[in-house]
Amino acid sequence: MALPPPAEPPSVPSLSVPSLSAAAWEGALDTLGPWLAAVGPRQHADWLQDVSAVLRLGTRDPRGWRTLDQHAGSPSRTSQAPYYPLALVDAHHLDRHLELITRREATMLLTRHCAEYGGPPFHPRSEAALRAAARTLLARFGPAAEFATNEDLMPDEFVDDAFDEEERGAEAPDRCRRPLAVSCLAHPTAERDGYLMDMGVIAASETEVGVFWNYFID
Repeated sequence: MALPPPAEPPSVPSLSVPSLSAAAWEGALDTLGPWLAAVGPRQHADWLQDVSAVLRLGTRDPRGWRTLDQHAGSPSRTSQAPYYPLALVDAHHLDRHLELITRREATMLLTRHCAEYGGPPFHPRSEAALRAAARTLLARFGPAAEFATNEDLMPDEFVDDAFDEEERGAEAPDRCRRPLAVSCLAHPTAERDGYLMDMGVIAASETEVGVFWNYFID
């Protein structure tokens, strides 16, 4: 009597990077309106080196997608301050000023930073629209991405995983509004121009790193 063929192993859901179009990326950028949104290639095991290159405006988007730099025409961006309004963005400095965060925290911070400190809005933006746009931008980096910020989060800054973000998401932005404590990366001359502090979110995948930075302007 012939033995039955071995059972096939159960299928495992794919963890491939979500599909995201250039149009969806640009639409999310338009909704959020950060002062700086840029992506560069990941070329080092220590992705802080790649983040440094992006913050120094020394890379191009690997996919050829839109970069948002609302300081591009600033007269303060000179040969003495080529990254204005950022400075001190080498990997060693970043290592001392960044903290790893979860995807949920990255989404909430990106939403809040753009709602309260982002550049001129391209059109009226609701909290729900901002949150959806933040998710879209961060989805580019896939399910295994790492995230970081220069904001000092309080222990109760965010709700725990049991909090249903979809059903009660309107409460979340209010719960996480508070005076900010950040490790600023701003250039010294930026303070004289009214940029009192900067805050941002970093995303890193196996192939790309992205920075989304905003500034508090007096």
